[in-house]
Amino acid sequence: PKFIEETISHALAAAARALTLLSQDAMYHGGVIAVVDPERCVGCLTCTRVCPFAIPQVLQLDGRNGVGNLGGAAFIDAAQCHGCGTCTSECPGNAIQLVNYTDEQMMLREVGGLGSWLPVIGER
Repeated sequence: PKFIEETISHALAAAARALTLLSQDAMYHGGVIAVVDPERCVGCLTCTRVCPFAIPQVLQLDGRNGVGNLGGAAFIDAAQCHGCGTCTSECPGNAIQLVNYTDEQMMLREVGGLGSWLPVIGER
C-alpha cells in the first residue's frame, strides 16, 4: 500500500504526460506504412475486413490461386496507409509488415496503449 499523497502525485504525473500529447493540434507518427509481400499473400481478404480505413485491396494476378479462387494478392497504397498495424497483426500468412517494425514487435504491442515504439532501422 502507498500513502495517499504518493498515489495522487503519480496520478497527476500520468495526467500531465497525457495532456502533453493530447494538447497538440496535430500528431505525427513518422510515415510508418504497411507493405505486402505478394508471394506470401493468399488473398484471404482479412486485411480488407479489419482495416479501419478501408485501404487494402486485393488485385488480380495471373497464375495465382488465392482463397476462394480470388487469384490475387493484397495491395496497400502507401499514400493512404495510416500505419496503424491492424492488418499486420491480423494477417494469417504474415504477408504484411510495417516498415521499420518486425512481426515480433507488432505481436507484443500493447493494445490501446500510448507507449513509445522505437523503429528497427536496417532490418526487414
